[in-house]
Amino acid sequence: MPKFIYKAKKGPDEAVEGVIEADSENVAVNKLIQSGCYPISVREESVSAEKFSIYKVRSKDITYFTRHLSELLGSGLTLYNALNVIESQSESNNLKMIIGNIKSRIKEGKKFSEALKNYPAIFSELYVNLVRSGEESGSLNEVLMNIADFLDKDEDTRSKVIAALAYPGLMALVGFATIFILVTFIVPRIVNMFIDMGQTLPLVTRILVGISDFIKTYWILLAVFIAGLVFVLKTAKSNPLAKNKMDRIKLKVPVFGKLVRDTELARFSRTFSMLLKNGVPMLDALQVTSGVITNSAVKDDIDAVYKDVKAGMAISGAIRKRECFPLFVSNMAAVGEEGGFLDKALLNIARNYEIEMDRAMKIITALLEPGFILIMGLVVGFIVVAMLLPVFEISLTAR
Repeated sequence: MPKFIYKAKKGPDEAVEGVIEADSENVAVNKLIQSGCYPISVREESVSAEKFSIYKVRSKDITYFTRHLSELLGSGLTLYNALNVIESQSESNNLKMIIGNIKSRIKEGKKFSEALKNYPAIFSELYVNLVRSGEESGSLNEVLMNIADFLDKDEDTRSKVIAALAYPGLMALVGFATIFILVTFIVPRIVNMFIDMGQTLPLVTRILVGISDFIKTYWILLAVFIAGLVFVLKTAKSNPLAKNKMDRIKLKVPVFGKLVRDTELARFSRTFSMLLKNGVPMLDALQVTSGVITNSAVKDDIDAVYKDVKAGMAISGAIRKRECFPLFVSNMAAVGEEGGFLDKALLNIARNYEIEMDRAMKIITALLEPGFILIMGLVVGFIVVAMLLPVFEISLTAR
């Protein structure tokens, strides 16, 4: 609910100031009068987009908001009343605050899409453009349902990637922690015992001792080096030229590069399809779609496609010229253009690449798990052999 800052007289000599919540300025004035105050000035507390950008709203809350709003509008409620219902039912305090501010903007006469633009960190350019197209075409509830389906699909894709990498990541973390403890704490004690016995250590054991001493002596430098490497990589991402080079290298990595490309092409095709389906002009759709692509190499190709289409070239011809787009994409786009169902053709492209992405994820997962087990087994095996060799030598000498 909007907040209003007021100054009022309470009695002949007493002046009061404060903040009051109300649906509108008139309601705030009436509340003050009913409380025995005479309002001098009442103004709405300004809430900037920057202020709300610090609040985080979970993606599933945005999906729930979008789908529920679509259902309520489809049942015949007005937009303002539908927002009222969602605000009262939402479990997210941040989302409630945002909905309340959106309601106040709508009451002032602004469009829903204009109110959403105040929160770019929560409602993307894609979201706002689709809502605008729904307002213009009079099918806002249908557009919102399409957005909700899109958000669900995007979240599902993200969850699959996280799930596929979670187990190998956990294995790597536990494995490296185990090796670090063995090399830094266990190995030195056992080696000292052998040295105290006057035992000459084998070459393998001496190598392990050297590694252990290096880690114990220079672990701070290693930590600084790793932190510095992470910092350099993050800094490089903010440099357009460096990021572009890194993104192009990613696309050339075996298996992983194909996964990155398929993910971006699926996102491009599904987003572009949804925008066209909901009546967004092609050039505007290309601009918005470019904004949702994370790989700068693919993004550059989409920007080049935009320029070619703006110059009068067919979308299929513009795509065919670009390196990141396989022939399959341009051929399907050409079929869609000729048949007048480009949005459906793009949706089929997205589904095809999502299937390819699932296959690539399964391959990567299948390779990572045994790969990590093999690497950890070799390292632990090396440590065990290095520790047992002196024992065998002592046993042979005793005989």
